[in-house]
Amino acid sequence: MENSNKETLQPRVLLSWPIPPDYIPPPQLSDRQVTVCPKEKVGGYGLGYVNRREGLVECPEGDYDLYDFVQQSEQIVDKEFDLVIVRACSCEYSNPFNTKKFGCPTVLLAGDTHHWHFPIEHLLAYWAVEAFDYVVTAHNRQHLHWFAAAGAENLAWLPLISMHTVVHKWVEARESQVVFIGHQGSDHPRRSRLVEAIKRAHLPILAKTANRQEAARLFAESLISFNCSLNGDLNLRNLEVISAGGFLLTDQLSFASGLDELLAPGTYCDTYNSEAELLEKIRYYLDHPQEAIQIARRAYHTFDEKWHPRHRIQNLLEWVFGGELPEPFRYSPCSDVRYFVSTASSAWIDTRLGIYEPIQELHRVQERLQVLVSQGCPEVIAADLLDLPRLELYVEEGFGDPCALLQQKGVPERVHEVRGEPASRPSFDAVVCTAEDLQRLGRPVRANFAFVLAEDHQLLLANASKLMEAVLTGFDFGKLRFSVKLYPDTVFYERTYLNFPVFLSSQVQTVIDIGAGVGLGSVCFRGFCPEAAIHCFEVDPLALHLLQQNALGLGNCFVHSLALHLLRQNILSLRNCFVHSLALHLLQQNALGLGNCFVHPVGLAGQNSCRTCRLWPEDPQAKWGVEQPLPFREARAALKELGLEFIDVLRVATGGEEVEVLTSLQEQLKDIKVIYVEFTSEQDRKQIDQMLDPTHLLWQGEVVAGQRGVLCYLSRACFVDNNSSLGGET
Repeated sequence: MENSNKETLQPRVLLSWPIPPDYIPPPQLSDRQVTVCPKEKVGGYGLGYVNRREGLVECPEGDYDLYDFVQQSEQIVDKEFDLVIVRACSCEYSNPFNTKKFGCPTVLLAGDTHHWHFPIEHLLAYWAVEAFDYVVTAHNRQHLHWFAAAGAENLAWLPLISMHTVVHKWVEARESQVVFIGHQGSDHPRRSRLVEAIKRAHLPILAKTANRQEAARLFAESLISFNCSLNGDLNLRNLEVISAGGFLLTDQLSFASGLDELLAPGTYCDTYNSEAELLEKIRYYLDHPQEAIQIARRAYHTFDEKWHPRHRIQNLLEWVFGGELPEPFRYSPCSDVRYFVSTASSAWIDTRLGIYEPIQELHRVQERLQVLVSQGCPEVIAADLLDLPRLELYVEEGFGDPCALLQQKGVPERVHEVRGEPASRPSFDAVVCTAEDLQRLGRPVRANFAFVLAEDHQLLLANASKLMEAVLTGFDFGKLRFSVKLYPDTVFYERTYLNFPVFLSSQVQTVIDIGAGVGLGSVCFRGFCPEAAIHCFEVDPLALHLLQQNALGLGNCFVHSLALHLLRQNILSLRNCFVHSLALHLLQQNALGLGNCFVHPVGLAGQNSCRTCRLWPEDPQAKWGVEQPLPFREARAALKELGLEFIDVLRVATGGEEVEVLTSLQEQLKDIKVIYVEFTSEQDRKQIDQMLDPTHLLWQGEVVAGQRGVLCYLSRACFVDNNSSLGGET
């Protein structure tokens, strides 16, 4: 610090904070602090979680020159600073540059690296451009090795340094219930599933959003405070619960997350690893309340001494200005067994991130993830992936443990050795294989997603990378607004779907969406038919990934564990769904019930089949490579098994098999009120019209270049009954 009274004065800090202050207020690192916040965020989003907006300086959003902004700002009188700190992540569009020109130490406070668009890659690029002196993470210690591999030297984990502390007096007598405070929906699919699992088990739960004061009261007064991370991150809720005196029951994170070192599960909190274990522990603590209260009391009295954010702020300042940072907060080989193998493999960092980030995104949505890493792949890939706590890693015989990973908590039970021919192996969610290994195996490996490496470890194929390109849009239906994720190349005939025959809305009880894609059609149906049960059928893994999330916003959702695979000789297990190769039955496990929208990961067609889509190589004559299994059921039989013989609205968009699906459902068509059919050829359009003309009237549609489009048909019986109400266009 340049001030002559530096021993008595706190450092002058410039903090760039791109988060709405009523959501997460900026931390107060110094009494001599200036905080800049984008003008679109500084007023908050009306969330009301926290009331701390005073003293913020409005700055531009996006990329802007921070030094130039400060020099021109009339609000910032003193232009000299001892420390510049920038909070940044890919989901917060704020990347101030020219930070070095201040001539003082600079700190990158790494935000969310566990979700959104290429979150780690984004921050590594930003760090490299700005050459930050220090990098700090508050939530994702497991990702610091990426910065070390990129060349960063001063790395720290300062858990929950930005937490806004609201304490509550100790409460001994508690409500015998589970409380959950936080967001659900498409960004938090696992959290949503688990909250509904608690409800289905008829366990007492209060789930809501609340401001920090109300949340603290509920944590203190409830026996169990349930928490679930977004995607393996050490989130703010952990210490928010503890600081209020709540008993924290949170999800088990990875060995590299720091949770075990910080909160010592069993001493200051408890953890669960699955839905079954969560329900088991809730029942246990409801029956043994004093054990929960004892753990909560121990943590409550420890919070101020060890975990209060002021300690982490002091750690940061002593580290920057004095070079002192105690374990376990300084990132080093002592804090992560992967340090050396990761830094030694820095030359492959682009390939490694090209594998890790899409798989991390799959991990956010799926409860369990099965990934095969073949023998010839660099061992660092396994080390990268194993910090995803619900990932099951399959390796070939002779797997070399690169850094004592199998000695880490929670790892040995997640690493499995596969033997035998590829045909005898299960289908995987993702495979990481070298081209040489695929040739050696001689038969196709089955997987939804594939990463294929060349001899120089560059990616030849990464079909899952498209997962990272999803964008968010919205649809308005009166006072209702649905946020929807889709891919940039998603085709949607908006005019036709948004012109639903609303005079029939009150009569619609069941909607069947065959070939639902990412769910845009179902979003429209939900907007016009808010009480209807919607069943979405989709087989494409890329579309299904977004559909499962979008469905959560359609007023609650069921995700059926339906998987259908034509296997060769015996019964194999695939994501808890067992399929006999000869029977081809539609198996229904207990649905993960979240309301009246149902997602079925299976295609409907004219007949039962298990097809494959060749992912790599493209040569159709190759007898080796990676194939994507695509299970299909005969449409009428599948719907009958689900008890869906009475349909009010039908949508068929199967990319060329619409005629076959309609033929399968021929006996039911006459009773369906509204039918949407997409087509991909003039011949199909004519045949569809011929099939439906006896019982349905062409109500409206869109035709593109005569070869593709969508047609909407209305039952002639409905037309007669509602003739005075009709006003559609064709």
